[in-house]
Amino acid sequence: MNDERFLVSGWEDDLNDIDESRNPEVKFEDDLLQACENGNLKLIQAILETEPNLIHAVDKDKYTALHRACYSNHIDIVKYLLQKGANIAAQTEMLWQPLHSCCQWNHKDCAAILIQHGADINARTEGGQTPLHIAAAHGASYDTVQMLLMHPYIDTTIKNSSGETAKDIATRSSRYYNVFEMADPLLGIESIKDLK
Repeated sequence: MNDERFLVSGWEDDLNDIDESRNPEVKFEDDLLQACENGNLKLIQAILETEPNLIHAVDKDKYTALHRACYSNHIDIVKYLLQKGANIAAQTEMLWQPLHSCCQWNHKDCAAILIQHGADINARTEGGQTPLHIAAAHGASYDTVQMLLMHPYIDTTIKNSSGETAKDIATRSSRYYNVFEMADPLLGIESIKDLK
């Protein structure tokens, strides 16, 4: 009997089932990114001690270890990654920087650390959203909005690709839009320009 249904090549299956994650570097990258998201500082330290270049590892959407630590609010890990040389201005495919990740989830203290280390408070995503735009969209982000508005270089006049300022977004989607009214106008970028 010479039926082709019974002539199966094992080589063909093996070629189709190659597991790319068996590459040790890919495994370490995945472990590092997951550890940053889950808050496992000891594992992060162990990985970066043996593979320091993995500080620049990214996932398929280009989120870095720092992005993941920021959106999970792991302040001790954020500090450690910055100390190890993490890129504070790293961008995802959608141009999100780590500061955007903090502001999305109202992680004010984490955002403050990034700002203290030089994060661009007016950085724009692909849609033109600044960290303030992102925080303003969430009523739960009152503390973060307030902190961002207190920064001397915040530019509240920036419009996103839809033509909206952060205040416009807050007025439409948050009950805390009044924080924009309460912010001291002397702290805005326009006032700093006027002083020059």
